[in-house]
Amino acid sequence: MTRNIRPLLRVNQWLQTWDVATWGGNRPKPPTHFYVGSLSLKTLRALSGVQPRTVEDRRASKTAGYQRTHDEDRLSKIGRYLEYGFPLSTEGGLDPAAHTELVNPGWLPTSILVNVLGLNEIRTRKGRERTVALADIVRISINGQHYELNFPVGDVDPAQALPPLEIVDGQHRLLATDLISLPDDYEVPVVIFDNLPLTWQAYLFWVINVEPKRINTSLAFDLYPELRDQEWLKRGESIKIYQEHRSQELAEVLWRNPSSPWKERIELFGKRVDGHVSNAAAIRSLMATFVRTWAKGNDAGADPEDITKLGGLFGSIDKNGARYIIRWRRPEQAAFLILCWSAMRTATAASKAPWKLALAASAGKSGEDAATYAFAGPFTLLATDQGFRAVSFAYNSLAQLVYDKVGLLEIEGSEDESEPNDELVGKALKQLESNRNLTTFVHAVATALVDDVDWRTSAAPGMAEQDKVMQGQYRGSSGYKALNKAALTAASKSKNEHVSEAASRALAILGWGNE
Repeated sequence: MTRNIRPLLRVNQWLQTWDVATWGGNRPKPPTHFYVGSLSLKTLRALSGVQPRTVEDRRASKTAGYQRTHDEDRLSKIGRYLEYGFPLSTEGGLDPAAHTELVNPGWLPTSILVNVLGLNEIRTRKGRERTVALADIVRISINGQHYELNFPVGDVDPAQALPPLEIVDGQHRLLATDLISLPDDYEVPVVIFDNLPLTWQAYLFWVINVEPKRINTSLAFDLYPELRDQEWLKRGESIKIYQEHRSQELAEVLWRNPSSPWKERIELFGKRVDGHVSNAAAIRSLMATFVRTWAKGNDAGADPEDITKLGGLFGSIDKNGARYIIRWRRPEQAAFLILCWSAMRTATAASKAPWKLALAASAGKSGEDAATYAFAGPFTLLATDQGFRAVSFAYNSLAQLVYDKVGLLEIEGSEDESEPNDELVGKALKQLESNRNLTTFVHAVATALVDDVDWRTSAAPGMAEQDKVMQGQYRGSSGYKALNKAALTAASKSKNEHVSEAASRALAILGWGNE
């Protein structure tokens, strides 16, 4: 069999602090160095034996392997990624020829972790003990001051002998090459260990794949404008994982922040408590309203008539994906939610709406107790999943349609910090509260919603029969739309021209104006 040689770089890694460890038995002393190089992905695939843990091998040997079984869906996505990059790798229904703007490089810049098996090393495969054939042996040798990888050229038949390379990490990247046609010179970086025991291979696999904390996906939202010309990033906000993570993060801020009217009133662990909403409902509501892509035709200077649907206020990136329209990040967005809900609490306290007075009277409440009962009590829709959705829906719909008139363009998010911790959210809240145009708008929306929508649940005590029937329309899944429409209709009657204008436009866009 023909042999090939590739240069390697030896990397020495050992600390004296590791010398105090106890070695022996199933925990032999690990090597003090490894090697770094590059190999054709096709060559690496031909020489490697990915070792998934199987029932047969587990029964036959205690050293059956540590790798997980292969995920066919993941293999398909990696193969498509190699050919067309991201995001086409995750959108299998799109034809790359029809979406050339989404074709990107399928780079694999991270190293595949490999172990070279020695001549007498034994591994169990499908219940049989096997060794590497002499002709298939891969060797690491020194040539003067340089290290080299000496390996056979051609496929190794795993049915006849043990492949000379073990893949510690990167098995799916290798197996994905079976699904596509790659050129011989498509190379990947490799980190190579020489005769590394299986126990240490399993250790490395754990350290790489299990232990590290993953990057916060919300960071991707904040990086979008800086990446400028990446078409796929503009689509990224429509990818569910980003929406879910951002919404979950915002819900947690509402639950945690001391200034939030929802502090400790969002049930993170699924309990049902009067006056509280479920974590799942809060996340779904935010995903359905604020955390969506910006509406088409809603860029600054665009014709308002071009807007054909409502988008998400927090997805405000221009049509080229090059910049924010509203320059806010996670702290400012969280602060905006707190500002809106604080305005709702203030409006409820000040309101003399018949529904509030009747609800307070039925429970013998007055003053501050009446306000709290109407805002967060057991018989107010403001403290239900439907109410949380309706208020979110109203503020998201209205603010995005008049964002350039109510002070949202004045928002400047921090360029160096975007973690929505209490300190940064507090600073952002002060910035928003100092924006007079914005606070005027937010409070006008709250006043319209509180005064012109009956927020009592159908189970509220002392309610007339006809009122129970009316309020019953807000129950169940159909209640979301009904309450959303009621909120916009109330806003359309506001004395604030920006609120009434935005509400009328939103009703028209949704086709609710003539219902």
